[in-house]
Amino acid sequence: MSPELTTVLMLASLVVLVVTGFPFAMCVGTVGLVFGYLTGGDVFIKMIPLRIVSGTLSEYIFAAVPLFIFMGNMMQESGVADKAFEILHRWMGGVRGGLAIATTLLAILFAATTGVVGASVTTIGLLAVPAMLTAKYSKPLASGVVCAGGTLGILIPPSIMLILYAPMAGVSVIQMFAGAMVPGLLMGAGFILYIFFTCTIHPENGPNLPQEERIPFFSRESLISGLKYLLPPISIVIAVLGSILAGVASPTEAGAVGCVCTLVMALAYKKLTWKTFLENCYSSVRVTSMIILIAIAATIFTGAFLNAGCGKVITNMLVSLGLGRWGIFAVLLIIILFLGMFIDWVGILLILVPIFGPLLQAQGFNALWVGLVICTSLQMSFLTPPFAYSIFYLKGLNVGVELNDIYKGVWPFVIIQAIVVLLIIFFPQLCLFLPKILAG
Repeated sequence: MSPELTTVLMLASLVVLVVTGFPFAMCVGTVGLVFGYLTGGDVFIKMIPLRIVSGTLSEYIFAAVPLFIFMGNMMQESGVADKAFEILHRWMGGVRGGLAIATTLLAILFAATTGVVGASVTTIGLLAVPAMLTAKYSKPLASGVVCAGGTLGILIPPSIMLILYAPMAGVSVIQMFAGAMVPGLLMGAGFILYIFFTCTIHPENGPNLPQEERIPFFSRESLISGLKYLLPPISIVIAVLGSILAGVASPTEAGAVGCVCTLVMALAYKKLTWKTFLENCYSSVRVTSMIILIAIAATIFTGAFLNAGCGKVITNMLVSLGLGRWGIFAVLLIIILFLGMFIDWVGILLILVPIFGPLLQAQGFNALWVGLVICTSLQMSFLTPPFAYSIFYLKGLNVGVELNDIYKGVWPFVIIQAIVVLLIIFFPQLCLFLPKILAG
């Protein structure tokens, strides 16, 4: 079987299986096993355990994944998100769209404690959507704010996506964390500006909070509430990210410290029970197991794909089109945008990076910058229908918004995400200056 025919059959088989609704890991692993055996015989099958153990499972940085998931779960269980939202809500009460802006600020804070979008959207959705609907906010705006804000958790460090990407592309996790700070905060700032201007132009979309429900920023009550419910989570974020960026601790070590800190915080707020602790442990193991299963399946698939010479087929095809280095990069981004409508980001990363990574480096692109552009682009996959995970997380909460409202609400935020991607493409130093400072 020629490499060209193998390439077509492998990609077509994968698309067919995914469309039929089989679990993604099963689709990828099955296609990899079948074509790996057809093109490599018994040798390929015997090499699978070695590939998995020496490649996927040997990465020390993967140990940080369950730690950061557990940290986010405990942050959610501590109840601090409820109180933080209430304080931010009352602080922003006199601003047009203040409740939606408070929701975005909470999302930014929550993003820095968990790298799992599902946890962010669920927690923020349960808190913010009923409050916004009670305050007479438009349903599309309320839906869009929660869905978009929840996606910040996959980009703002410590992000599970960045942890998975770095070892595959051979770049530093710490450098990825530093580089993702500005795009993540730019995106959050873009969301806030959009909310402010749309509610200024259309006040009915985000009315002010009644005077009696507001709290003056410079008041005794405000100071006490801020110290009690905002300072602890902010301190944990600073301690975890600060220790990583300063080189004091590795991401795995910092994740362990974050877990201990969130346990202490939950205990201080009297929310820590043995049942809660066990449930969070099980939840962290389930999510981590899912990620590792997809990683193993993708390792088998990419191993078969590259072993059969399919990677060279893709490379030769793109080069022969005469698109140039930027044309090839644009093709990759288009593929990511398309696949993001149907496939989970984990699968997209684990399949595309081994294939396109060497090609883009050969074209002279900075590996760190490429990774940051890819990860920022993948954030859009959570909001682009038909299989937009953030949308379905919110719809599953049954908080009074319909699917049509959510679809209407997310599109302005998708445009903002696309603008941020374009900004870091045309102005690479936006995401590279912090890594350079750390390297210096």
